[in-house]
Amino acid sequence: MKLLSFNLKTFILLLSSLLIVSCNDDDTPITMEENNTVFNELLGTWLIQESTINGTPVNSESFNCLKTSNINFTANKYELNYNKKGTGAFAAGCAVTQQYSGTYEVDKEGKVDLNSNEGLTAILKEGKLIVTTVDGTTKQEDVFINEKDIVSNVLDTDNSTTTGGEVTTPPVETQEFKDLKNKLQGKWGLNSFEINGEQLMLSSCRLESILEFKNNNNEIFILQKKATFTQGDLRKYGIGIGGVGIQTVQVTKSFANGDNKDKVIVDSNASCKFVKESTRIFEHVNGNVLKIKTRNIEFKLVDDTTIELTFKNLDTNTEGKQIYKKL
Repeated sequence: MKLLSFNLKTFILLLSSLLIVSCNDDDTPITMEENNTVFNELLGTWLIQESTINGTPVNSESFNCLKTSNINFTANKYELNYNKKGTGAFAAGCAVTQQYSGTYEVDKEGKVDLNSNEGLTAILKEGKLIVTTVDGTTKQEDVFINEKDIVSNVLDTDNSTTTGGEVTTPPVETQEFKDLKNKLQGKWGLNSFEINGEQLMLSSCRLESILEFKNNNNEIFILQKKATFTQGDLRKYGIGIGGVGIQTVQVTKSFANGDNKDKVIVDSNASCKFVKESTRIFEHVNGNVLKIKTRNIEFKLVDDTTIELTFKNLDTNTEGKQIYKKL
């Protein structure tokens, strides 16, 4: 079967009825500009987060191989790379590699035609990409999440076990903690980023992401920038959407939850279309290691010019590492 190519004009017509409803800081309704700007939801790299075979979740050993699988979409083409556990003489490692590539087409329901002739289809659903492969009587379904969503998901997930109403007394700060905070003062720029051991290609927008420490307190300011945004971004921050693409939108929303503060700016006309500013409280672990309070994020002052930030996202089965350099 000859695969159909992605047609931007078709996409625009399919999405002409899209409605975006949200509010900004003063609850003023956001209006959609009437033009032909369409954002392709699929663009970028998607990482696997769960997998089932004939409806049964794969075991942890098999998923340890699968978790480095990914699918990448450009404007016209896709490439899907599977890493799987071997069998027989190759059972000890992740010896099986499967690759699919070609052009693709998306319909108004979010169904993605990758290579249905080889039993390969996908669907966009609630910001996730569900890829189905059929081989005889074996049906494998893999759920992927766009890598753009992963870090902001970690910051938004509260891993605290504290029940409501409890008041805790912060520990007395050691001199070691005070000295470490003094060394952290200033801005630190993102230098590299890996997820599940794989290095990500950083866009010019992503490279504008920073950590900032100031006033010698226990707050860390985190600026994240992305060239594009996803339906997952909009849904997470209460911005109503429909269809599988997004027309022009400009939204600013601010949130506060105790010590945590966030501001999200979505502007499809900007060069960096998604900006998130976050303030988080951090705590001392030991030595040069600190952690974000109630989050699965740690960061370490490696030397006077380098911070290593590591995170675990239990919701998406991902682990990551970022390196920041002093600006």
